[in-house]
Amino acid sequence: MSKKLFLITMFIIAGTIGLPIAGMSQQKNIDQYLSQYAPYEMHFDASKIGEPDRTILKKLTVAAAYIDSIYWLQTSKYGIQLRDSLAAVQGDSSATKLLTLVKRNAGPFELLNEHVPFIGNRSFDPGGEIYPYGMTAHQFDSIIAPMSLREQDQFMSPYTVIRAVGRGTYKAIPYHDEYQQYIGPIVSILNECADLSKNPSFSKFLRLKALALTTDEYFDADVAWIDMKDNTIDMVFGPFETYSDGIKGVKAKYEAHIEIVDQVESKKLDMYTSHLPELELNLPIPDGYKSEVKGLTAKFIVVQDIIRCGEGAVGYQAVATNLPNDPLVQEKKGTTKTFWTNMLKARFNAIVVPVSKNVLDNSQQQYLSDDGFFQFVLMHEICHAVGPRTVKTGAKKGMAANAAIGPNYNALEECKADITGLHSLAYLMDKGIVDAKKEKYFYVSYLGSLFRSVRFGLNEAHAKAAAISLNYLRSNGGVSVDAATQRWSVNFKKIRRGIMDLDRELLILEGDGNNDRVQKFFDRWAVISPEIQKSIDSVQQLPIDVLPNYSITW
Repeated sequence: MSKKLFLITMFIIAGTIGLPIAGMSQQKNIDQYLSQYAPYEMHFDASKIGEPDRTILKKLTVAAAYIDSIYWLQTSKYGIQLRDSLAAVQGDSSATKLLTLVKRNAGPFELLNEHVPFIGNRSFDPGGEIYPYGMTAHQFDSIIAPMSLREQDQFMSPYTVIRAVGRGTYKAIPYHDEYQQYIGPIVSILNECADLSKNPSFSKFLRLKALALTTDEYFDADVAWIDMKDNTIDMVFGPFETYSDGIKGVKAKYEAHIEIVDQVESKKLDMYTSHLPELELNLPIPDGYKSEVKGLTAKFIVVQDIIRCGEGAVGYQAVATNLPNDPLVQEKKGTTKTFWTNMLKARFNAIVVPVSKNVLDNSQQQYLSDDGFFQFVLMHEICHAVGPRTVKTGAKKGMAANAAIGPNYNALEECKADITGLHSLAYLMDKGIVDAKKEKYFYVSYLGSLFRSVRFGLNEAHAKAAAISLNYLRSNGGVSVDAATQRWSVNFKKIRRGIMDLDRELLILEGDGNNDRVQKFFDRWAVISPEIQKSIDSVQQLPIDVLPNYSITW
């Protein structure tokens, strides 16, 4: 593209949304940011799906688009203006590139580079559109301090937005009121799909989810979701994750994954369900920090997602999830662990393998495997469900751990799931439940995946978790880096002990619910050491994450 044409394009965009006119240096930055992503086709042939499921899928994709609209309203109204203005520019490659970046980041701030703006001159606001612009955690705490417990619960609810209604006066507005314009059509679609479905458990879930979206009371819908049986279609649908709440770490963002269930592969994972109580008892912490898991449901679903919207389509692309996050549902019922096989394969082949070949010791690269990577991801998701979910000691005893700790909880929990998963994997290998002959494959594939994650930057929860693991395990000998080659390797004789020591610290931090202690832990371990930085630099030319292109043939 010529310099003149690029400037004309940027002038049009600038005039539309008030941006400063960019030059060729910005075009270079845009190309650099785009090079962080590996395009990956995610095509699904729906023509082979029988009725009524195909009609249901069509309707659900429409509902997912409404979910996407709510997510953008939660995140950046400025980003919506930017997105729509860029989409209106036809036949221009620079506008297309910018649009790709804006969609991937839900705005003009690079999520893989600590929220640096790639266009415009606005600064990133961690509260997004859920809190008043510029509000800090300290201000929020001072506002709710004199309130009644009932009012405090409303302000701390995962499902309310905080709005200024006067000078120094604020109100917590339920999601179902704030976003009613979009929730209404979603509810109608879900009820239509419930009428069409021939699967009673799926119909029940759809009706309860529709009701829950109008009340922000999700317990019954979540239980019905976990209880579904023999369904061809599955879905992650509604406000779940709190990763992008940079103020209090409690506000859930809307997302949608529409999925096709692989019942055969899902049933293969049922064997793990009966071992959850054992994994809890095996945790390397005092009994007072352990949770009761007797009678809980641990459901494993292997799926192909055919569309993802909202929080699920922005920034870090998840390969699996453990939901719901509601501590009450986890305590009373359990969770569903969903594994997106198409994204797992995309991440391993396009990202993990190329990165690992650059940073791992040559002698250990033979142990890289997609099966080893899947087993690590599997155990990670399982172990979101074990360990302290509420504070076990002190004045905050009984409070949800994420509410007690705040935004730091997200990275702490991701690291806990990684390390508790590996600690539990060793237990399952010793019991003969998992093939111990593959132990080296598990650990090496895990180590390689850490260098994929840490490249996201320390503002991202999974990246911070990876930095903690690399630094801590290196300090206790579980992994090492060769000073001459700068290549990393697993110490197979020490890795188990190193994992257990780290796991103990992470679990106790969650059980104590003390953010000051968590921050001190992060200050020591959640850093990019010179050795980690050298490894990151060595793979700068490689993509950091997958850029999925979902398409459906009806």
